[in-house]
Amino acid sequence: MTSEPGSHPTRVLICEDAPGYRLLLEVSLVEAGMEVAAVAESWEEATAAAREHRPDLVLVDLWLPYRDDAALAALREAAGNARVAALSGLSQEESTQAIGELGVVDLILSKRQPMGTLVAALQTLVEQG
Repeated sequence: MTSEPGSHPTRVLICEDAPGYRLLLEVSLVEAGMEVAAVAESWEEATAAAREHRPDLVLVDLWLPYRDDAALAALREAAGNARVAALSGLSQEESTQAIGELGVVDLILSKRQPMGTLVAALQTLVEQG
């Protein structure tokens, strides 16, 4: 996704430990015109990749492979000005109840949503940037 001619595509860090779902995200985001800057399978990899690659958007599974609120906050800090969207196998409502009060993510999405809906929500989040 590009906002203006000559501007760079949105650079995304995908933090997902499930290989099949991670691949689906990669393909879907690239098809939407975004660039996958890096992928991470653990909280440690995610934080290091955010510092190294400086993405525009961080897409993180809340259970990477376990829920860790301190690691999520550290990832948010490492991400700098990037937008941070959280993914969960729970419904959006359940995920919001679980982490909404932390205030470290810009958007909470459910893996239960169709991929097209998820990608459209991410595009909107970046555009609102």
